[in-house]
Amino acid sequence: MTPVEDTMVWIPGGVFTMGSDLFDIEAPIREVDVPGFWIDRLPVTHEQYYEYVQQTGVPMLPDWPEDGPAAEIANHPVERVTWWEARDYASWCGKRLPTEAEWEKAARGNDGREWPWGDVWIEENANVWDSAKPLGVMTIPNGARVGNSSPYGVIDLCGNVEEWVEDEFLPYEGSTAELPSTLGQCRVLRGGSWFYTSEMARCSFRRGALPTFSGYERAGGPGFRCVRS
Repeated sequence: MTPVEDTMVWIPGGVFTMGSDLFDIEAPIREVDVPGFWIDRLPVTHEQYYEYVQQTGVPMLPDWPEDGPAAEIANHPVERVTWWEARDYASWCGKRLPTEAEWEKAARGNDGREWPWGDVWIEENANVWDSAKPLGVMTIPNGARVGNSSPYGVIDLCGNVEEWVEDEFLPYEGSTAELPSTLGQCRVLRGGSWFYTSEMARCSFRRGALPTFSGYERAGGPGFRCVRS
């Protein structure tokens, strides 16, 4: 395998079912054609982001101590990253952030499934509020929930940390959703997190945040993964 094939997954081009009718902002359900692309198998970790900080001199993240992230979270997905910081990291790696359509196709495949593994919620497959709160945990290591895999073998697209994508947060073409009050100002977050319920970890769920948003103290925040055309 090449280094790319070791750390990234190839998503073949073609049509898939995007959207849902559960919320207006996710509608309409439609067929979308996406060219093939590579996507990171796992989200970017604290360890990987810290290497970037050391090599470039960009600011440390809000919850890190002065000497960088603690060893016990090195392999956890990095969180509390702004959209601008995520995009800059991706560019530094020779990659980019995924589009909404790319992210959703990587998560659900071609059959319009609700969660990466299928249409039935399985509690032990993902780190979301329903399961994290009783255990007193926040993020967990990448790949710790073995059932959290998409049809293509992309890992942890559901829960743990929500992920930035490239797109502005706007209603889809043909949607009846009211226009967001922050029209054109927000970027899209996908996948839910340990801080949100399973409903927000569905493949089609989308929410917007200002690109300067990095989450909340002691309540986590956005992470990301990268793609390559």
